[in-house]
Amino acid sequence: MPMLIAFIVHGQTYGKYKLLQKIHDVFGMEFNIIVKETTQSLNAGMITGEVIDQGTDYLIAVGGDGTVNEVVNAYLDSGTKKEIPIGIIPVGRGNDFVKSIGINKDFTNLLQAIQKNRTSTVDVGWITFRSADPLPDLKQKPVSRYFINIADIGIGGLATQMVRTSPKFLWPNLTYAWAIFKSLLTYSVEKVSVTDPEWKYQGSVMSVCMANGKYFGSGLCIAPEAELNDGIAEIVIIGNVGIWDYLSKIPMLKNGKKIKHPEILYKKSISCTIESQTPMPIDMDGEFVGYTPLKMVMMQNIVKILV
Repeated sequence: MPMLIAFIVHGQTYGKYKLLQKIHDVFGMEFNIIVKETTQSLNAGMITGEVIDQGTDYLIAVGGDGTVNEVVNAYLDSGTKKEIPIGIIPVGRGNDFVKSIGINKDFTNLLQAIQKNRTSTVDVGWITFRSADPLPDLKQKPVSRYFINIADIGIGGLATQMVRTSPKFLWPNLTYAWAIFKSLLTYSVEKVSVTDPEWKYQGSVMSVCMANGKYFGSGLCIAPEAELNDGIAEIVIIGNVGIWDYLSKIPMLKNGKKIKHPEILYKKSISCTIESQTPMPIDMDGEFVGYTPLKMVMMQNIVKILV
């Protein structure tokens, strides 16, 4: 019996109808396929749960980092005992996770990865934080979520909110660059405490990044030493960095170089907590999810990705 492959497609993908036709042309002859699109009322996580219940053998996220994040979270939360590899067709705005693992938008490569069951096992981070839901009680029960690429607090969450409301036709690199630039104009540093079992940082920051992958912000290599399968997050602490500092360091970020700056620190962590005097927004794989305080734990070799 042919394997069942489920494609979870972001409903607002540019050139969606040609993409859907190509999925059917490339994969429909050899496999049983399910193709489902996200809508305002049906997100990628809900669809993933449905196709897991239908017995899918592979999950394919067709979209950006946010779609991949929803698929990964739904798979890990499903409780299924079946090991289901996850594939990615990167057609979103950022597509940063795939840069670390070496995936491109090549349908033939994905087809061959499925045929040969060619996978790479990667880590995920698990974060407990305060929900973004507007409830009157600030001491509300924490929520938890996985990230597969990068989670960060501070300016990244603000920039993510700006990106989500920007016009869809803009070039992704320009969209992210403009969002970060506008965020730098308005965002002020916040006092935080980052506590790891072996080290502690206290000070004012623009952002703290917890990196499993190397890239965020549409190709900025914020964490050059991050590895997807070592069970460790690279922690990048960005203190009081001004606009001109940021602009001058973009070439280094693009080239994957560590930045030598008194306000930028690189650490390693398997687990850490972050507390702040005022709640700071959390960006997780390109999506705003909630606020600090948070606790992060890395989980090694949890998800198989088709490569």
